[in-house]
Amino acid sequence: MEELIDLKRIFGAISRGKWYILGAIGLCVCIMSIYLWFIATPVYQSKTQVLVNQVDSSETNIQAQDVQANLQLVDTYSAIVTSPRILKEVEKELGNKYSQAELGGAIQVSNNSNSQIIEIAAEYPSAKGATEIVNKTAQVFERQIPNIMKVDNVTILSQAQYSKTQAPVKPHKSLMLTLSFVIGAIIGIMIIFVQTIFDRTIKSVEDLQDALGLTVLGTVNAFEPEQMELEKNIEKESARNEKKNRTEAINRIQ
Repeated sequence: MEELIDLKRIFGAISRGKWYILGAIGLCVCIMSIYLWFIATPVYQSKTQVLVNQVDSSETNIQAQDVQANLQLVDTYSAIVTSPRILKEVEKELGNKYSQAELGGAIQVSNNSNSQIIEIAAEYPSAKGATEIVNKTAQVFERQIPNIMKVDNVTILSQAQYSKTQAPVKPHKSLMLTLSFVIGAIIGIMIIFVQTIFDRTIKSVEDLQDALGLTVLGTVNAFEPEQMELEKNIEKESARNEKKNRTEAINRIQ
Protein backbone atom coordinates (compact mmCIF):
# COMPACT_ATOMS: atom_id res chain seq x y z
CA MET A 1 0.00 0.00 0.00
CA GLU A 2 1.45 3.31 -1.09
CA GLU A 3 1.29 6.10 1.46
CA LEU A 4 1.69 9.83 1.06
CA ILE A 5 3.76 11.58 3.71
CA ASP A 6 3.05 15.27 3.97
CA LEU A 7 5.74 17.88 4.54
CA LYS A 8 4.54 18.58 8.06
CA ARG A 9 5.10 14.97 9.06
CA ILE A 10 8.51 14.92 7.39
CA PHE A 11 9.69 18.09 9.13
CA GLY A 12 8.31 16.76 12.39
CA ALA A 13 10.21 13.51 11.93
CA ILE A 14 13.43 15.42 11.17
CA SER A 15 12.93 17.53 14.28
CA ARG A 16 12.40 14.43 16.44
CA GLY A 17 15.31 12.59 14.85
CA LYS A 18 17.83 15.43 14.89
CA TRP A 19 20.18 13.30 16.97
CA TYR A 20 20.42 10.83 14.10
CA ILE A 21 21.57 13.67 11.84
CA LEU A 22 24.04 15.03 14.40
CA GLY A 23 25.37 11.55 15.08
CA ALA A 24 25.82 10.75 11.37
CA ILE A 25 27.57 14.10 10.79
CA GLY A 26 29.87 13.56 13.76
CA LEU A 27 30.74 10.03 12.63
CA CYS A 28 31.47 11.05 9.03
CA VAL A 29 33.58 14.05 10.06
CA CYS A 30 35.48 11.92 12.57
CA ILE A 31 36.24 9.21 10.00
CA MET A 32 37.31 11.81 7.44
CA SER A 33 39.55 13.55 9.98
CA ILE A 34 41.28 10.27 10.83
CA TYR A 35 41.81 9.60 7.12
CA LEU A 36 43.15 13.09 6.35
CA TRP A 37 45.54 13.39 9.29
CA PHE A 38 46.70 9.80 9.82
CA ILE A 39 46.15 7.79 6.61
CA ALA A 40 46.19 10.02 3.51
CA THR A 41 49.57 10.77 1.93
CA PRO A 42 50.12 14.50 1.31
CA VAL A 43 50.98 15.47 -2.25
CA TYR A 44 53.13 18.52 -3.07
CA GLN A 45 53.27 20.39 -6.37
CA SER A 46 56.02 22.40 -8.05
CA LYS A 47 55.81 24.29 -11.35
CA THR A 48 58.11 25.71 -13.97
CA GLN A 49 57.49 27.55 -17.25
CA VAL A 50 59.17 27.32 -20.65
CA LEU A 51 58.76 29.59 -23.67
CA VAL A 52 58.42 28.28 -27.23
CA ASN A 53 59.74 30.86 -29.72
CA GLN A 54 60.61 30.06 -33.31
CA VAL A 55 61.80 33.56 -34.13
CA ASP A 56 65.55 33.94 -34.49
CA SER A 57 67.11 36.26 -31.89
CA SER A 58 68.71 38.38 -34.67
CA GLU A 59 65.33 39.29 -36.14
CA THR A 60 63.65 42.43 -34.88
CA ASN A 61 60.30 42.11 -36.63
CA ILE A 62 57.99 39.32 -35.52
CA GLN A 63 55.64 38.28 -38.29
CA ALA A 64 52.10 37.12 -37.55
CA GLN A 65 52.74 33.81 -39.32
CA ASP A 66 55.73 33.18 -37.05
CA VAL A 67 53.62 33.64 -33.94
CA GLN A 68 50.96 31.31 -35.34
CA ALA A 69 53.60 28.70 -36.09
CA ASN A 70 54.84 28.97 -32.51
CA LEU A 71 51.33 28.40 -31.16
CA GLN A 72 50.97 25.28 -33.30
CA LEU A 73 54.28 23.96 -31.97
CA VAL A 74 53.10 24.28 -28.36
CA ASP A 75 50.78 21.27 -28.62
CA THR A 76 53.56 19.17 -30.12
CA TYR A 77 56.05 20.25 -27.48
CA SER A 78 53.58 19.51 -24.70
CA ALA A 79 53.45 15.88 -25.84
CA ILE A 80 57.25 15.71 -26.15
CA VAL A 81 57.70 16.73 -22.48
CA THR A 82 56.16 13.45 -21.26
CA SER A 83 57.58 11.27 -24.04
CA PRO A 84 59.70 8.22 -23.08
CA ARG A 85 62.81 9.87 -24.57
CA ILE A 86 62.59 12.82 -22.16
CA LEU A 87 61.51 10.75 -19.16
CA LYS A 88 64.30 8.22 -19.67
CA GLU A 89 66.91 10.99 -19.67
CA VAL A 90 65.34 12.59 -16.57
CA GLU A 91 65.39 9.22 -14.80
CA LYS A 92 69.06 8.77 -15.66
CA GLU A 93 70.13 12.26 -14.56
CA LEU A 94 68.28 11.93 -11.24
CA GLY A 95 70.24 8.79 -10.44
CA ASN A 96 67.39 6.36 -11.12
CA LYS A 97 65.60 7.52 -7.95
CA TYR A 98 62.34 7.61 -9.86
CA SER A 99 61.08 5.17 -12.47
CA GLN A 100 59.65 6.29 -15.80
CA ALA A 101 56.21 5.25 -14.58
CA GLU A 102 56.58 7.46 -11.49
CA LEU A 103 57.80 10.38 -13.57
CA GLY A 104 54.98 9.97 -16.09
CA GLY A 105 52.41 9.94 -13.30
CA ALA A 106 53.95 12.92 -11.53
CA ILE A 107 54.48 15.28 -14.48
CA GLN A 108 51.62 17.36 -15.88
CA VAL A 109 51.84 19.70 -18.87
CA SER A 110 49.44 22.54 -19.66
CA ASN A 111 49.30 25.74 -21.65
CA ASN A 112 46.88 28.63 -21.96
CA SER A 113 44.99 29.19 -25.19
CA ASN A 114 46.93 31.30 -27.72
CA SER A 115 50.00 31.30 -25.48
CA GLN A 116 53.56 30.29 -26.32
CA ILE A 117 54.25 29.40 -22.67
CA ILE A 118 54.16 25.79 -21.54
CA GLU A 119 53.68 25.14 -17.83
CA ILE A 120 55.25 21.96 -16.47
CA ALA A 121 54.09 20.78 -13.04
CA ALA A 122 55.10 17.82 -10.91
CA GLU A 123 53.12 16.31 -8.03
CA TYR A 124 54.93 14.07 -5.56
CA PRO A 125 54.60 13.01 -1.89
CA SER A 126 57.61 15.16 -0.98
CA ALA A 127 58.08 18.85 -1.81
CA LYS A 128 61.77 18.33 -2.53
CA GLY A 129 61.05 15.46 -4.89
CA ALA A 130 58.44 17.47 -6.81
CA THR A 131 60.87 20.38 -7.19
CA GLU A 132 63.78 18.34 -8.51
CA ILE A 133 61.56 16.36 -10.88
CA VAL A 134 60.01 19.42 -12.51
CA ASN A 135 63.28 21.36 -12.76
CA LYS A 136 65.18 18.43 -14.22
CA THR A 137 62.36 17.73 -16.71
CA ALA A 138 62.45 21.35 -17.93
CA GLN A 139 66.25 21.27 -18.27
CA VAL A 140 66.28 17.98 -20.20
CA PHE A 141 63.42 19.20 -22.40
CA GLU A 142 65.27 22.42 -23.25
CA ARG A 143 68.46 20.50 -24.02
CA GLN A 144 66.85 17.74 -26.10
CA ILE A 145 64.59 19.90 -28.29
CA PRO A 146 67.40 20.96 -30.67
CA ASN A 147 68.19 17.26 -31.26
CA ILE A 148 64.52 16.31 -31.74
CA MET A 149 63.14 19.30 -33.69
CA LYS A 150 66.43 20.55 -35.21
CA VAL A 151 65.72 24.02 -33.87
CA ASP A 152 66.73 25.73 -30.62
CA ASN A 153 63.55 27.57 -29.66
CA VAL A 154 62.84 26.64 -26.03
CA THR A 155 63.79 28.85 -23.09
CA ILE A 156 63.16 28.21 -19.40
CA LEU A 157 61.33 31.23 -17.99
CA SER A 158 61.19 30.22 -14.32
CA GLN A 159 62.37 27.34 -12.19
CA ALA A 160 60.58 25.80 -9.24
CA GLN A 161 61.88 26.78 -5.81
CA TYR A 162 61.93 24.33 -2.90
CA SER A 163 60.58 25.52 0.45
CA LYS A 164 60.44 23.57 3.70
CA THR A 165 57.20 25.36 4.59
CA GLN A 166 55.49 24.46 1.32
CA ALA A 167 51.91 23.30 1.88
CA PRO A 168 50.57 20.18 0.13
CA VAL A 169 48.01 20.59 -2.65
CA LYS A 170 46.31 17.28 -1.89
CA PRO A 171 44.25 16.22 -0.09
CA HIS A 172 42.08 19.36 0.16
CA LYS A 173 41.29 19.10 3.86
CA SER A 174 38.70 21.88 4.07
CA LEU A 175 36.87 20.57 1.00
CA MET A 176 36.93 16.97 2.22
CA LEU A 177 35.68 17.93 5.70
CA THR A 178 32.85 19.96 4.17
CA LEU A 179 31.96 17.03 1.94
CA SER A 180 31.93 14.65 4.91
CA PHE A 181 29.63 17.06 6.77
CA VAL A 182 27.18 17.10 3.85
CA ILE A 183 27.32 13.30 3.45
CA GLY A 184 26.67 12.84 7.17
CA ALA A 185 23.63 15.13 7.01
CA ILE A 186 22.27 13.23 3.99
CA ILE A 187 22.77 9.86 5.71
CA GLY A 188 21.01 11.10 8.85
CA ILE A 189 18.05 12.43 6.85
CA MET A 190 17.84 9.16 4.89
CA ILE A 191 17.71 7.16 8.15
CA ILE A 192 14.89 9.38 9.44
CA PHE A 193 13.03 9.17 6.12
CA VAL A 194 13.19 5.35 6.06
CA GLN A 195 12.03 5.19 9.67
CA THR A 196 9.12 7.51 8.88
CA ILE A 197 8.02 5.40 5.91
CA PHE A 198 8.03 2.08 7.79
CA ASP A 199 6.89 3.40 11.18
CA ARG A 200 3.35 2.18 11.95
CA THR A 201 3.05 3.40 15.53
CA ILE A 202 0.50 6.05 16.61
CA LYS A 203 2.22 9.06 18.10
CA SER A 204 -0.46 11.75 18.03
CA VAL A 205 -4.19 12.38 17.67
CA GLU A 206 -3.61 13.34 14.03
CA ASP A 207 -1.94 9.96 13.36
CA LEU A 208 -4.94 8.19 14.88
CA GLN A 209 -7.40 10.17 12.78
CA ASP A 210 -5.40 9.48 9.62
CA ALA A 211 -5.14 5.76 10.38
CA LEU A 212 -8.81 5.14 11.32
CA GLY A 213 -10.52 7.91 9.40
CA LEU A 214 -12.53 8.80 12.52
CA THR A 215 -12.92 11.97 14.55
CA VAL A 216 -11.39 11.78 18.04
CA LEU A 217 -13.86 13.06 20.64
CA GLY A 218 -11.54 12.93 23.63
CA THR A 219 -8.34 11.51 25.03
CA VAL A 220 -7.32 9.75 28.25
CA ASN A 221 -3.90 10.50 29.60
CA ALA A 222 -1.66 7.63 30.55
CA PHE A 223 -0.92 7.14 34.26
CA GLU A 224 2.31 5.94 35.71
CA PRO A 225 2.04 3.04 38.22
CA GLU A 226 3.15 5.28 41.08
CA GLN A 227 0.59 7.90 40.14
CA MET A 228 -2.17 5.28 39.95
CA GLU A 229 -1.24 3.93 43.39
CA LEU A 230 -1.32 7.44 44.79
CA GLU A 231 -4.77 8.02 43.30
CA LYS A 232 -6.03 4.77 44.87
CA ASN A 233 -4.67 5.77 48.29
CA ILE A 234 -6.35 9.15 48.03
CA GLU A 235 -9.68 7.51 47.13
CA LYS A 236 -9.38 5.05 50.05
CA GLU A 237 -8.55 7.84 52.46
CA SER A 238 -11.49 9.87 51.19
CA ALA A 239 -13.82 6.86 51.63
CA ARG A 240 -12.61 6.27 55.19
CA ASN A 241 -13.10 9.93 56.07
CA GLU A 242 -16.60 9.89 54.61
CA LYS A 243 -17.49 6.73 56.55
CA LYS A 244 -16.08 8.20 59.74
CA ASN A 245 -18.07 11.42 59.31
CA ARG A 246 -21.25 9.42 58.68
CA THR A 247 -20.73 7.34 61.81
CA GLU A 248 -20.10 10.44 63.93
CA ALA A 249 -23.29 12.05 62.57
CA ILE A 250 -25.36 8.97 63.46
CA ASN A 251 -23.89 8.86 66.95
CA ARG A 252 -24.80 12.49 67.54
CA ILE A 253 -28.40 11.84 66.44
CA GLN A 254 -28.73 8.91 68.83
